[in-house]
Amino acid sequence: MLRTPLSLVLTLRGYIVNEEEFWEIVESSGSPDKSSPDEQCEKITEKLAGKSKEELVSFANIHRELLCKAYTWSMLKASFIIVSYISDDVFEDFRNWVILNGKQRFYKTLEQPDIIASYIDAVDPVEEVTGESLLYICDEAWDGDLEELEDGSVYPEDPVIDDEWPPKEKLQQEFPKLYDQFWNEENIRTLT
Repeated sequence: MLRTPLSLVLTLRGYIVNEEEFWEIVESSGSPDKSSPDEQCEKITEKLAGKSKEELVSFANIHRELLCKAYTWSMLKASFIIVSYISDDVFEDFRNWVILNGKQRFYKTLEQPDIIASYIDAVDPVEEVTGESLLYICDEAWDGDLEELEDGSVYPEDPVIDDEWPPKEKLQQEFPKLYDQFWNEENIRTLT
């Protein structure tokens, strides 16, 4: 099945979509190595407050498209190595955290998730490597009925990842820096 690019869908519906604006707003909030993801999301919410419904919907649609782009097998494995656990929510929070790191880090991380080791600054990854708050910023910035934000919303379908989980030796080969920095057998036994 062919998917219509999100920008075309939104343009056809009359909304102005600009991924650069999305990244400018995200990056103006700082980065997880300088402030907490929750603090970043508060700043993003402040920037979005007062925006039109169409602007908020466009922002949310771009966000969902980026989450979908980051839904890869490599990113899933990297998330597991860092957090020692995986679930739909944990993986979504991880991808949001990567988005909060800004455009350059986001796209470099998609190419090679092991690069996260060069910019991550987390003592407790379970608590710190999360961007869950990013899911709610448009709702919090909107002054009206939340159902109104659904008009024009696009929910891209996450790709299906159908592969066998590799042994830890394969994970170590694929993600040597992340593995050395975060692999924690005790946490894996405790959390899974």
